[in-house]
Amino acid sequence: MSDIGVKFGVEGEKSFKAALADTNQFFRVLGSVMQVVTSRFDKNDRSVESLAARNSVLNREIDTQKDKISTLQSALANAADNFGENNKRTQNWQI
Repeated sequence: MSDIGVKFGVEGEKSFKAALADTNQFFRVLGSVMQVVTSRFDKNDRSVESLAARNSVLNREIDTQKDKISTLQSALANAADNFGENNKRTQNWQI
């Protein structure tokens, strides 16, 4: 029975790491999008269009950060359930 829990825990951990890698990649994409938006407008441009474009990218970054936090919380709960609170894997997710 514990083999199943460990297998599920390890497989779950892999999926969480893959989800985090995808999220981090999306952050890099959003960083590039923000650079394009910034270069499209003068840095001192305070037009409604400029501010709306920057705001749109920032809102997407906030939503992505919320998704990342949710994934990390799920990974921590998964590790605690499968390996225990004091396990190194669980502690790594806490960090």
